Amino acid sequence: MASVDGLVSGMDTTSIISQLIAVDSAPQARLKSSVSAAQLKVTAYQSVNSKMSALQTAADNLQKATAWTPVKATSSSSAVTVTAGSTASTGSLSIEVTGLASARSVVSPEFTLTGGKVDPTAPPLSYPLDVVRSDGSYVTLQPSSGTLSEVVDAINEAEGFGIKAVAIRVGADANGNPSYRLQITSTQTGSGNDFKLVPHGTRAVSNVSNPLKLQNLSPAESFAGVSEPTDPTKALTELSKALDATVSLGGSPAVVVKSSTNTFTDVMPGVSVTVSAKTETGKPATVSVTKDSSAVASAVQSLVDAANAALTEISVQSRAGALGSDGKVTGGGTLRGDSTMRTLKSQILSAVTSAVGASEASAATFGLQSTRDGELTFDKTKFLEAYAKDPAGVQALVSTRATDPDAGAEGVVERLRAVTVGAIGDLKLSSAATGTLTSVIDGQNSSIKDLTSRIADWDTRLAAKKERYQKYYGALETALGKLQSQSTWLAGQLGSLPSGSSN
Repeated sequence: MASVDGLVSGMDTTSIISQLIAVDSAPQARLKSSVSAAQLKVTAYQSVNSKMSALQTAADNLQKATAWTPVKATSSSSAVTVTAGSTASTGSLSIEVTGLASARSVVSPEFTLTGGKVDPTAPPLSYPLDVVRSDGSYVTLQPSSGTLSEVVDAINEAEGFGIKAVAIRVGADANGNPSYRLQITSTQTGSGNDFKLVPHGTRAVSNVSNPLKLQNLSPAESFAGVSEPTDPTKALTELSKALDATVSLGGSPAVVVKSSTNTFTDVMPGVSVTVSAKTETGKPATVSVTKDSSAVASAVQSLVDAANAALTEISVQSRAGALGSDGKVTGGGTLRGDSTMRTLKSQILSAVTSAVGASEASAATFGLQSTRDGELTFDKTKFLEAYAKDPAGVQALVSTRATDPDAGAEGVVERLRAVTVGAIGDLKLSSAATGTLTSVIDGQNSSIKDLTSRIADWDTRLAAKKERYQKYYGALETALGKLQSQSTWLAGQLGSLPSGSSN
């Protein structure tokens, strides 16, 4: 409805209606304030929830047997790098690198493009060509015409044959026509990926679809017996051979191991070795795989860090704040006074500080304890000393189920994990798991949904009230207008009466 500001009454009815609606909407404003407060709480609870999730993950990691059997691999030579997997066992090995893997690479004699083309059937290209692999398979290459790209594509499109070609410009002839050489290289290293290029039709092969196998191979027709052209106009220049990497393992007699690549997988159980250069003769590299106690300590440190992150977040969200002279609290957390936060913090600290194991030992014996400020500290040096003296005993105090999933006793890890499960549910079972914390979040979200619905109802109610106010003041202006007209008429009538005379 249009503005009904009074032309007759002179009242600012728009402002009056706005003020009336503001008074009427006070209950809705309180609902909106409640929604904002609930949303702040949800955000705070979710922040704590994420920290508890990280703590559960850290606890899960320490319950894995592999967390307590880490190894580190080292090499005495920069020519040999070593990687140890989770299944690697401790041990050492002497390795002498006697050869590196390489791929065969050849270049063609020089050829010249005339008018942007070359005759692919003439030397030095002499297509069609058979690419013969070391396993006896072959494919025939025949470019459709003599453009440079088509000559190169004829090789690169030999799908499954593991070779690639590139045209290298090497100069120009006396007429200025560009000269090129083709470099053809195997895409993989190793003797098993060797190839040879021979003119098609120079070998006895079966006349069926490509790729084929050379038929009825005799010793003379084995791959070693395949000869590439030696005519200088066609002969290929070999840049590198197809070779396997070779290493000699220490011992008497030494064991020679080959690999088509420079990486030797499982040369020791769970250990991969990569070579990058030959070692000096008689000076082998020593590869060692040893236990890595520092990795265990780092995993425990990660658990402590996750627990402290959770404790800090709980403290931030639930801090009491300070009461000012005006009676208002400043600096308080969104969840101040929340019993769920108090309980959660107490449970985390109790999981660490309470006696653990059958011996009722203290976690302080392996460097883990709480501070007066309600945080946890971890002494890595003390842990490593205790772990070196009694690995099994320390592991049992930290995580009894790392080696025995059905163990009845609980270590610090099991206790902390139980706290997180109670708060957010078991994330191993379901990403939608529930606990006390997630239930509170769900409750707040449900409350927000209900409040939002009630706010929407108030929108409808206030719109109806505004319309009634507008109609009311519109009718008031109309009535005042009529009264004003009547007053004007009466004044006119009275003014027209003859004035009285006195005798």
